[in-house]
Amino acid sequence: MGRARLEKGLIKEHMRHVERTLTGLNQARKWKKLNQKIDSPKVPINQQFWDDLITFTKSIGLDLIGFTEVDEYFIFEEEMTGYRVKNNVLDNAIVLGMEMKKEAIDQAPEPPAGNEAMRIYAELGFATIKLAAYLRERGYQAQAFHPFGGPVLYPPMAQKAGLGEIGYSGVLISKEFGPRQRLSMIATDADPLPPTKNTQFGIREYCETCGKCIKNCPTQAILPGNQKLKSPDGKYLQNIDGDKCFPQFFKTHGCSICLKVCPFSELGYEKVMAKASIKVK
Repeated sequence: MGRARLEKGLIKEHMRHVERTLTGLNQARKWKKLNQKIDSPKVPINQQFWDDLITFTKSIGLDLIGFTEVDEYFIFEEEMTGYRVKNNVLDNAIVLGMEMKKEAIDQAPEPPAGNEAMRIYAELGFATIKLAAYLRERGYQAQAFHPFGGPVLYPPMAQKAGLGEIGYSGVLISKEFGPRQRLSMIATDADPLPPTKNTQFGIREYCETCGKCIKNCPTQAILPGNQKLKSPDGKYLQNIDGDKCFPQFFKTHGCSICLKVCPFSELGYEKVMAKASIKVK
């Protein structure tokens, strides 16, 4: 009886997160256009501008932030809605991340893990929208790209922005949270950006000696490093077989087994790297 009540409560909570996620997704899509009407005068961009922005990101619950130029290689030709995005994305990127709680992900693939993933989709989505509004209030165009669906591949953009490295599981692995974050992005005309952080962490090198995500994937969707598939658009190579991954992902509302078993989540970056004796430049 107690377990049934718990599961019923979790389902209700999950559906609230789904509703909030979809609401945020629709709000974010309103700002996809270029040449937005900005009524506020431009605030001069200097180090104080970015310091204030980073302080604001922390106040709205964002855990990771990185800056880089948008790489058109990582932009989809069009979104699921049919909205053409090629040549409609602003030049500079602010890449954002929000942590998923370890205690929830450690229960993967049980419902609490999927519920946590959906909670972060919702929270990160609204935080992204708030930060985009913050930029527009200071005179700059800002396109908010929601974590649940956007026109850009987030993991390679996050890697380019110095937030971590992409592991064999296809997700970004950060020093702070391992693979336990969701990502979003804002494209903006705010310029110049702060310098990009270090992009060398030794994470991918460790993946080549590990393979726990490959061994534990229930659908064998993660391929070893020397085996790669072309992405659906044929533009780049990846280690993930989406035809095997996505059914499991949706069946379990998020799966997350590869996140749970990753040593960077279990032990943390410093312990993993010390144990592996990998030197990072």
